[in-house]
Amino acid sequence: MNRLPNRIWGAALLTASLWTAAPATVRADTAWPASPIKLVVPFAAGGTTDLLARLVAEGLGKTLNQTVIVQNKPGAGGNIGAAEVARATPDGYTLLMGTPGPLAINPYVYPKMAFDPARDFAAVSYVADVPNVILTSPASGMKNIDDVLARARQQPGSLNWGSPGVGSTGHIALELLKKLGKVELAHVPYKGASQASADLLAGHIDLAGDNVPSALEQIRAGNLVALGVASDKPLDVLPGVAPVSATVPGYLLPSWFVIVAPAGTPAPVIDKISAAIDAFEKQAATREKFRALGAVPIGGNAARLTDHLKSEQARYGELLKDIKATPQ
Repeated sequence: MNRLPNRIWGAALLTASLWTAAPATVRADTAWPASPIKLVVPFAAGGTTDLLARLVAEGLGKTLNQTVIVQNKPGAGGNIGAAEVARATPDGYTLLMGTPGPLAINPYVYPKMAFDPARDFAAVSYVADVPNVILTSPASGMKNIDDVLARARQQPGSLNWGSPGVGSTGHIALELLKKLGKVELAHVPYKGASQASADLLAGHIDLAGDNVPSALEQIRAGNLVALGVASDKPLDVLPGVAPVSATVPGYLLPSWFVIVAPAGTPAPVIDKISAAIDAFEKQAATREKFRALGAVPIGGNAARLTDHLKSEQARYGELLKDIKATPQ
């Protein structure tokens, strides 16, 4: 049998050992995706983050011809799920459905966090913008924001407000109304919008701040009353519901939903995910699904999302200077 010279064997063994030892991030961009992708939702099932994540998972899975598994990891205003993704191997197989809470608000709310939103994530795709809505139950007798302000002023501190969690836009919506409307309202944080909605339906809380998509079905069924939307104009999906800013000038608070990956995820993998989501969102059927939920699909590349996140982190820093929003 012919024998290779020692120097050739040595070179071959060195190459093989380097390839074996190389982290998954080095090889991920060639065969990716070779196994199922996990999309972490940092809130409970049933809320807007969960609804949009499942739409994205379906579209991304079809485009990439690979299974995308949605996994709910609620708690600490989205920090628990976000921390899990920040610690994950940066190979494109673990993604986060990010929201303003863990990615822009919580650093100003929580004294200690297990991750740095600006350092520990790589931007992937800007999924959608969604307006917020202020809700009550029909039993409350309140019909609009004027009714809320009148009752809050007559009985200071008597009304309580449920949110998807400390630092969520539902929480900031409360604090902003307290500040601009000059009223006192008690905060009741939950681990997701669906839990707050359940207690609102049961009459355990008086008000709730939520994103339109997760509240829309109950509003249309007459089980919840939309008191006002935190947008600059009325919404087609909520006819007859006025913007809160018509009564409380300056009251604007949109929510955004994005996909981020652990920092260090290879650029070719990020580009592949971003392009797949962009293609999915440009489909007429997809845009109609988003519109029916009251969401606006955005799309775009990672660079656009990076700029957006930097801008939003700075904006919430300014907004929260004069707003008390701390874990209870």
